Amino acid sequence: MVLGKYRREEDRRKKGEPTAAISQPSHTSVEGVDETGHIEAVPNRERKSPIVSFSIPIDLRSCLQAVRSEKSINLSMWVERKLREAVIDEFPTIAEKHLKT
Repeated sequence: MVLGKYRREEDRRKKGEPTAAISQPSHTSVEGVDETGHIEAVPNRERKSPIVSFSIPIDLRSCLQAVRSEKSINLSMWVERKLREAVIDEFPTIAEKHLKT
């Protein structure tokens, strides 16, 4: 299966149309923190691999959706806080170097 972006690029190439605008890398970014603690953006093309990329089982996903709707909480902030706590508990020396408490 070919992604739509690449299929369109191939169609344009076959028709003889320029494809430079399509083949440009995306400039969406992920925030990172530099040595001074300031947040900086890292363009997609400069990232090596995503640091967090995992799937959530369907049962857990439905449970989280129920929690979000019943408790009206921001799950992103909740997950970040819980993940931070887990990293501090599990890897205290690494967390001490990298996390602000």
